[in-house]
Amino acid sequence: MSRQKICTVAGPSNALLRSIRRKRHLMAATVLGAFVLGESASAQTVSSPSTTGRSNGAVAPVNAGKGKAGPARKQARPARSADRESSESESLDIRGSRRNAPGGGMMRVEHDARATQSVTSTYIGMQSPTSAPLDLIANLPSVNVSSSDPSGIDGSSITSRGLNDVDIGFLLNGMPIANGSSTSGASFIQNYIDSQNISVESMTPGSISVEDPLTSAAAGSLSITTRKPSDKFGGTISGSYGSFNTSKEFIRLDTGLLGNSGIKSYVSFSHTRADAWRGSGNSDRKHMDFRAQKTFGQNSSVDLYVGYNHYDSYMSRFPTMANFLNDKHGRPVTTPLNYTDTFNPTSPSTYYAERATNKDQFYASLPIKLALNHIFSVSVVPYYQRAAITLDSASRMREGYTYAGSTLQQIDLNGDGTIKKGAYYDAASAAQSLNQQGGVVAALHWNLKDNSGQVGYWHEENSYSLLTPMMRMNQTTGARPSDTDKSAYIRNTSGNIYYSTNYLGSYSLNSGFLEDTQYFLNHKMSLRAGIKVTAMTLRGQDYLPGGAGKTSQSFVSPTPRVAWSYDFDKHNQVYINAEGDFRAPSPVGLITRYSTATGKINTSGAGAKPQYSIKEEIGYRYSGNLLVADISAFNFNVSNRLLTLNTYSNDVQVSQTMNAGGETIRGVDVMLSTRPLLHRFRPYVSFEYLHATMDNNLPTTSISGVVDYLRTKGKRPVMTPKYMGSVGLTYNEGPFFMNASLRFTAKQYSSFMNDQAMPYYFSNTIALGYHFPKVWIAQSPTFRLNFSNVTGQNKLGSVYSFANNAKPTVGVYGHTIAASSSPTYAPLPSFSMIGTVSTSF
Repeated sequence: MSRQKICTVAGPSNALLRSIRRKRHLMAATVLGAFVLGESASAQTVSSPSTTGRSNGAVAPVNAGKGKAGPARKQARPARSADRESSESESLDIRGSRRNAPGGGMMRVEHDARATQSVTSTYIGMQSPTSAPLDLIANLPSVNVSSSDPSGIDGSSITSRGLNDVDIGFLLNGMPIANGSSTSGASFIQNYIDSQNISVESMTPGSISVEDPLTSAAAGSLSITTRKPSDKFGGTISGSYGSFNTSKEFIRLDTGLLGNSGIKSYVSFSHTRADAWRGSGNSDRKHMDFRAQKTFGQNSSVDLYVGYNHYDSYMSRFPTMANFLNDKHGRPVTTPLNYTDTFNPTSPSTYYAERATNKDQFYASLPIKLALNHIFSVSVVPYYQRAAITLDSASRMREGYTYAGSTLQQIDLNGDGTIKKGAYYDAASAAQSLNQQGGVVAALHWNLKDNSGQVGYWHEENSYSLLTPMMRMNQTTGARPSDTDKSAYIRNTSGNIYYSTNYLGSYSLNSGFLEDTQYFLNHKMSLRAGIKVTAMTLRGQDYLPGGAGKTSQSFVSPTPRVAWSYDFDKHNQVYINAEGDFRAPSPVGLITRYSTATGKINTSGAGAKPQYSIKEEIGYRYSGNLLVADISAFNFNVSNRLLTLNTYSNDVQVSQTMNAGGETIRGVDVMLSTRPLLHRFRPYVSFEYLHATMDNNLPTTSISGVVDYLRTKGKRPVMTPKYMGSVGLTYNEGPFFMNASLRFTAKQYSSFMNDQAMPYYFSNTIALGYHFPKVWIAQSPTFRLNFSNVTGQNKLGSVYSFANNAKPTVGVYGHTIAASSSPTYAPLPSFSMIGTVSTSF
C-alpha cells in the first residue's frame, strides 16, 4: 500500500520533469541550430571515416588507411566525439562537431606515420566559391602557393619543401592528375573540381602511400577527396559576383538513397566568368561533377566519379624585375607588363587576342572495394582522363626563311602563288595538344589482429601529341581563322601542312608494390615497411623534316619505404618515416623545338636523366582538449634534380626539362591550432624553416664557346624561401562567422647563381558571413563576403621563369659567362572582393 501511495505521488512529478527536459532539449537544439545555419549540403551529410583508418576530424583522405586496413589504429585510440563525423549522425550533431574543428578547419588531428597537413570542409566552406584547390591550402606550412588570378579560374603555382610543382603528385579520389605527363598537375587541378564539392584536402609533403599511382612525388602529394552523396534528397544553389566582373553560378542535386538499391549520387554544374585583372580579355569556365556510390554486403562498394571542364582564357605576360619596378614607380618600361589591346602588324605576338587558350577535359574513376571474408579484401581502381588544349600565338615570318625542324621549307606565306624572298608576313599559330592517360591499380589487402598489409600492381599508359600548324591571318586587323579551319593552314609547295611542331610522345608504366604493417603494445606502436618497383618506358617521335626523329628511354627504379609510430598516451604521438622516390622526365619536356626563322634549336630536353630522392622525417603530434600541435623535421637528398623551365619558342609559351645537379634540403614544419576559446575563437599558426643548398656546379658555355661551370655549389636553389609563416583566426558569434589569414613568404632566388631574387611579400584573406533562418524550402540561406590582398599591395607573387645567371659572371675555369636571361615573375593579384548568396534545400 505504501508503494502504491508513493507511485501515485511520484507520477505527476515525473511527468513534470519530462516536460521540463523536453523544453530544455528543444531550446538547446534551437540555439545550436541558429549557430550553424547556412552550412552547405556537404556539411549536412558528411562521409563516414574510412573503416580502415581512424577518424581524423572531418573526412578521411582518399589515401587514409588504404591498404592498411588496420583494425588498427581505431583500437589504439578511439576517436573522440569532437573529431568523429559519421554518416549516421544527425546533421545537427555534425554541425556542432564542425564548430569544434581545430583552427576552424585550417588543421585537423592526424595519425598516420608521416607528415600530413589538411584543410577540411569547415574552412573550405568559408572561402570564396571561386577558390582554386591550391588557394585553399595556401596556409599550410609546407607549401608556397601563389595565385596569378584572383578569380581562381587560371589557377595557382606551388612549391613544397624546396621542390616545385612537377615534384608534387596530385590525386582526386585516388585518380592521378597529370602524373608524369605533359605538365604539372598544378596547371590543371582547378579544372577538375569545384570547391563546393571538396570535403578535404591533404598534403603529405615528402611522402606518398605505396599504392598511390604516382611517380612524380619527391615533394609528396596533394590528395583531394570530394564530398560523398547524401543519404537524403536535396541540393545546394549559390550565386557569386565581385571584382573584375567575376561571377559564378553553382547548383548541386543529390538523389538520396534510391529505394533499397544502396545507390546514391549527385551531379553539380557551375559557370564562372571573370575579366582579366590586368591587361585585356576574360576567362570563362563551365564545369560538371558527378559522383555515384553503391554499397553492398559488409565493407564492399562501387564508387563512380566523372567530371568535365571547358575553359577559355587569354594568357598573361610575365614581366622581368626591371620592367615591374619601372612600371610600379612610373618609369618607362622596355616591355609593357601586359599584352596590348590593339594589333601591331610588326609585332603580332604582343596583341592579347593572339594569346587565347582553350582547354577541354574529361576524367573518370571507378574505385571498387570487395570484402572477400573477414581477413582478405580486394580493391581495383581504374581511371581515365583526356585533355585537349590549344595555345594560340602569332609570329612575324619571312618568305624564303621558313624552317620545319632544321630543314628549310618552300612556303608561300601570303598565298599569292610566289615566294618573295625576304618579304615579311604575320602568321597565326595554334599549338594543339592532346593528352590521354589511363590506368588501373589492383591490390589484395589483409587485416589480422596485429598485422595488416597489401600486395598489388599498377599499370598506366599515357600518350601526348602536339601539333602546331601555321595559319594565314589578316595583316591589318590581326583577325585569325578558327584553329580547326584546315583551309587556312599554310602549306609547302608539295601541299603538306607547315607545322612548327609535330610531335607524338608516350610512356608505358608497370609497377608492383608490397607493404606490411605490424602492431605492438595493443596497437599503440606500429612498424610499416614496403617497397615499390617501377618500370617505365618513354617514347618520342618528332615528325618534322630534319627533326630529332625517334627517341626511347627505359628506367627501372625500386623505391623502398619504412615508417614507425608510437602513441605513448591518448594525446601524444611520435613517428619516423623514410622513403625513396623516382621521377622520369615527362614526354613534353623532351621535345626539341626549332626556330622557324633559322632552323636552330630553341629548346631541348633531350638527354635529361631521371631524378632520385631519399627522404627522412621525424614528427611529434599533440591532440588535447584545447591545443592541437603537429611538428615535423625533414631531410631530403635529391640527385639529378629535374627542373621545368618556362620559356618561349616561336612566340609560344613552352616548357623545357633540364637537370640541375643534386640538392640537400632540411627544415622544420610547425602547425598549432586550438579548439574553441571562449566558445568563439579558433586561432591557427603555421611556420616553416627551410635550409636548402645545391650540391653541384652547373655546366654552361662561356662567351668564347668553351664549356665551363657556374659556381652554384652551396647556393640556394631557385624558388626556395628560407622562411614561411601563417596566422589564421576563425570567429563565430551566433549566426555570424569570420575567418582571416595572413601569410609571410621570405625572398626567393630566381637564378641558380643567386644574383637576382624576388623580395618577401605578405598575402591575406578575410571571409565574413551570416546565416539566416530557414525560409520556405531554403534550409540554410547564407550571405558571405570574401576579400583578398586587403591592403592592395603591389608586389611580385611568384617566380614564373628562372635563369642560370641573371648577370655576367666568371666560371670555375676562369672563362667569362654572359648573363643567360632575365628571370620573369607573376605579379601578386590586386585587391579583390566577391559576394555570395547560397542555400541548401
